[in-house]
Amino acid sequence: MKGIELELKVKDFIQRNRLVLCGQVVVVGVSGGADSVCLVNVLANWQKTLDIKLHIAHLNHQLRGDESKSDAEYVFSLASNLGIPASIGKYDVAAYRAERNCSVEEAARELRYDFLSGVATDVGASRIAIGHTRDDQVETILMHILRGAGTSGLRGIKPCSPVPFNHSESKTKNLGLLVIRPLLGIKREETISYCQENKLEPRVDSSNLSLSFFRNRLRLELLPLLREYNPNVDDALLRLAEIAGDDASFLEQQAFQLWDKVARREGNVVYLDKRKTSALPVALQRQLIRLAVDRALGDTRDVEANHIEAIRSLLSKPVGK
Repeated sequence: MKGIELELKVKDFIQRNRLVLCGQVVVVGVSGGADSVCLVNVLANWQKTLDIKLHIAHLNHQLRGDESKSDAEYVFSLASNLGIPASIGKYDVAAYRAERNCSVEEAARELRYDFLSGVATDVGASRIAIGHTRDDQVETILMHILRGAGTSGLRGIKPCSPVPFNHSESKTKNLGLLVIRPLLGIKREETISYCQENKLEPRVDSSNLSLSFFRNRLRLELLPLLREYNPNVDDALLRLAEIAGDDASFLEQQAFQLWDKVARREGNVVYLDKRKTSALPVALQRQLIRLAVDRALGDTRDVEANHIEAIRSLLSKPVGK
């Protein structure tokens, strides 16, 4: 795909999914890799047409020493060349990981969104653009399958979604702030070709080759193996996500309509009417439980199908069990 073709495809994706509105400020998360470098260059070229203002944000995770420092310097230089203001931050991901007792990936993700949200607030932005591609979508769907996600998890990444909630922050902190993914219809190899065609020299993150990370093992080992069984497995997973998304959206709509009849909230506690809920179809029981968890905690990111089933099993047990 030629550079101009990719740019037109991204612009069409943005307009079709109404990812930005005229006059908005958009924070662009730029790691320095091919995907984010492609994204910010495309948005810069369409900035006037879309009538938006851009602000680049880069977070140094302090996990790769001088390499991380060089990434930050590269992004600052890129922003200067594009004439776009930039915010460069630095967080100690390793220390945060030890404090939270979570994986490196989870710690980095939480701090990255915390940083991006802070930058967005400072510059008056209502959108955060990140460089998730079609490949990221495929990997995410497969990862959710392996972790036992329900129908909601199978739909993968949405073109537009609220900023992920961090349990350490206020539930209303990022109200109205959305994450947009303009490259979701673009393959990773296309972003690399775009950078080459436009003589851009993105950074290469050495940690992307480490098999100690689950997503890397999936990308480098499992997906190539699955493609030997089915060369079109990527398309099959994306088709599954589309179908699951349609089904999940319908169930969510039904659950919202039933909510006031079967549920009530008192403070941080959500009550479901056991008799009324157990009389509903199983699919709606699951959806109402997931909605209850979301309203109680503000996030269902770590809730898997087995958790929902464990809660649902309580519907058939006597009081006290």
